[in-house]
Amino acid sequence: MDFISRARLLALLLVSLALFSAPSAWAQQTGRLTGQVVSEESGEPLVGATVALWTETAEDSTLVTGTATGSDGGFVLEADPGPRYVLRISYVGFANRRFPNTRPTTGEGTDLGTIRLASETTQAGEVEVMADRPAARMETDRNVYNTSDQTLSAGGSARSVLEDLPSVRIDMDGSISFRGSESVSLHINGEPASLQGQSLVSYLESLSADAVERVEIIPNPSAKYDPTGMAGIINVVLKHDLAAGWNGGMTLGTERDANARWGGNASGNVGYQSGGWRAMATYSHRRDSEEDSDARFLEQLNADSPNRLTEQSGQEEEQDRSHSLNTQVEYSFSENTSFDLETTFSYRGDEETGTTEYWEYRSSTTPENRQDRYARVTESENLDRSIDGRLGVDHEFGQGHTLSAQLRYDREFETEDGLYKVFGYENGTRRPAPRTQELETLNEDEQDGSLKLDYERSLGDFALETGYKGTLRRLDNDQTFEGTETTFTFDEQIHAAYATVNRGFGDVSLEAGLRAETVGTAFDLSGTGTTKSSYVSLYPSAFLTYKPSPRRQARLSYSKRVDRPNLWHISPLEDNEDPTFRREGNPGLDPEYIHSFELSMTQRWGIGSVTLTPYVRHTVNEIERVPRQETNENGETVIVLRAENLSSSTAYGTEVVGTYSIGEWLQGRLNGSVYRSVTDGSNLTTDRSQDALLYSGRANLRIKLRDGLQLQMSQFYRPAREIPPQGRMDAFSSTEMGLRQQLFGGNGSLTLRVDDLFDQTQMNIWYRDEDVFQDSNFQWGRREVSLAFQYTFGSGSQDGGRDRRRRR
Repeated sequence: MDFISRARLLALLLVSLALFSAPSAWAQQTGRLTGQVVSEESGEPLVGATVALWTETAEDSTLVTGTATGSDGGFVLEADPGPRYVLRISYVGFANRRFPNTRPTTGEGTDLGTIRLASETTQAGEVEVMADRPAARMETDRNVYNTSDQTLSAGGSARSVLEDLPSVRIDMDGSISFRGSESVSLHINGEPASLQGQSLVSYLESLSADAVERVEIIPNPSAKYDPTGMAGIINVVLKHDLAAGWNGGMTLGTERDANARWGGNASGNVGYQSGGWRAMATYSHRRDSEEDSDARFLEQLNADSPNRLTEQSGQEEEQDRSHSLNTQVEYSFSENTSFDLETTFSYRGDEETGTTEYWEYRSSTTPENRQDRYARVTESENLDRSIDGRLGVDHEFGQGHTLSAQLRYDREFETEDGLYKVFGYENGTRRPAPRTQELETLNEDEQDGSLKLDYERSLGDFALETGYKGTLRRLDNDQTFEGTETTFTFDEQIHAAYATVNRGFGDVSLEAGLRAETVGTAFDLSGTGTTKSSYVSLYPSAFLTYKPSPRRQARLSYSKRVDRPNLWHISPLEDNEDPTFRREGNPGLDPEYIHSFELSMTQRWGIGSVTLTPYVRHTVNEIERVPRQETNENGETVIVLRAENLSSSTAYGTEVVGTYSIGEWLQGRLNGSVYRSVTDGSNLTTDRSQDALLYSGRANLRIKLRDGLQLQMSQFYRPAREIPPQGRMDAFSSTEMGLRQQLFGGNGSLTLRVDDLFDQTQMNIWYRDEDVFQDSNFQWGRREVSLAFQYTFGSGSQDGGRDRRRRR
């Protein structure tokens, strides 16, 4: 039985268990708690109050479940009726209340009646200070990281937030990876990001870190979600919860790197909530500069003529500026029906100037064998503007019975103008007049539209979710290089329907799902004719969760996913910035399909927790950039990177995440991953098969030096790795440090942050095959010191507040 057959068999077994297991063997009733939270002074309902159920011992306290009160102040909690819990109720501006020895009961449940909270102005001395939210928690299908209180994020961007998470990396070329795989789907507020590649990373850099509430990593998404992304989904959730009245905040920051280059950022948000209305706007502006350098040695291996050798050394200066505006408006027509409108406007621009010097030789790099020396000067300007609008409606028919709809449209315009000049040398001095001069203009217009319907209903012991999503996508590209115009048009339509069924059996819950998609694409290059393709795919998923106690949890999951070729993988437009190194699109790429298995086990103790996650991913038609050597019309060697389909690959490994806490003064997180990747690339002319063992690790430490003063440090390490058929990428290490001082009674803070503390952000790579040898060094970013001031006003943000917008 082959790997895919075993995967399908396991999925079938899990589905069968979910649908047909006898309830008499597992059944255990659930207890309920109900009540209403109101203001002691006015008697008005407190909308969005946090109601949480905890287990407490002498050594530890653990959150069991929680919710937020509705428009009438009412709440419903469900939990095991056996133990006794502590009920905690909190609301901004009011004194917290605790109810020890609270026990849910079966049947109609325990009704706590009306619970009255006194305002802090009348009971300031009795306010209970709650502990900080846990930095991470494990849910049924995801790991959630609360990032809003992280010192290393203050004054930074959403990119710096992601880079501090376990097993997440953003490389210098803008590739986002999770557990070593770049095939990961990035979502914003539960929706796939419309941008890709470097444009997506630029947007993350324009988004202030203090706008991010939390990040959810879903390694094995259910059939409810778009199946794109081999390594799963990284969902960035922006802040939107508000207490009643006016809320707001601001951040001002400045930064300086090791090259004495300055930058700055500013962001602000304001929100208002009253009655059924909630509105919020967040604006971010960022301006910075960066200096990168690289060096490369290239040897063309010729069997019947002397080898050609090229040495090059380059330096690039980049100045970036960005503006981002996000607005959110929500209105509740009634307790059960609401609509929300969210828009995001983004403007990003950068100017780049760079000089690369080339020395070309025959046979050896001695002066007498030098054939040519020249310098290529690059000047480019890039502008990227995007708009994203989402209109949603939610209706709740009753407990566990909801319908939601969303209409989305986004559009991105990108333009790039480049001027490339080549200067020769005479007697070691660069000539004033260019030898050649080239002009290039690129224009890209991408539009996406989607309609989505989601329906949820409880059917006795089962919970059903089903829905539909239709997506239309169009890309128009044109490139003009030295008077020659090339156009490229790509259209894609996707229609998808899904259904998931969930059932609980005491400590065990099972979920099974299936998603069906039909995809149609059309591709046209410079009016040469339209090439069309279409295919239908099924994507099953299954979850088994076991939670015998609040301190112990295990999750077994399977899902089939797809990684469709990205636009930069298929676009045939040429990259002319570097004449010796070019990326080339491949319109003939097939999608790659991934079968993913994962077992995640968490054990909590009084001082921390450990999560162990072994996993297996089997990929068919794996997409990988494959280098080859070409000779241009001038007889010069050019390395071309082109995406190709490899036969298959299998990656299996383990991720370990540990958290620890010693009193109030020390918290931290340690994580490491090790995996083996076996690739079958024998279908290509040059065999790209490989067998590699890879690992990486990160440590994060937060120390409370005194009241209001906090130190945080983060260390990442990735060892050297082999590159087939012969090659090596050297080890990589990075250290960050932050120091935060609270001001104005906690409403403000001042944060000092150092990125790349030991100035180690560089990469060395060498590679050899039968045609070429290449040795490269890259250094980017350099050590950077930043200072940020943050201040909030009004009634503040309410963690865990009312959120009618469901996970879509």
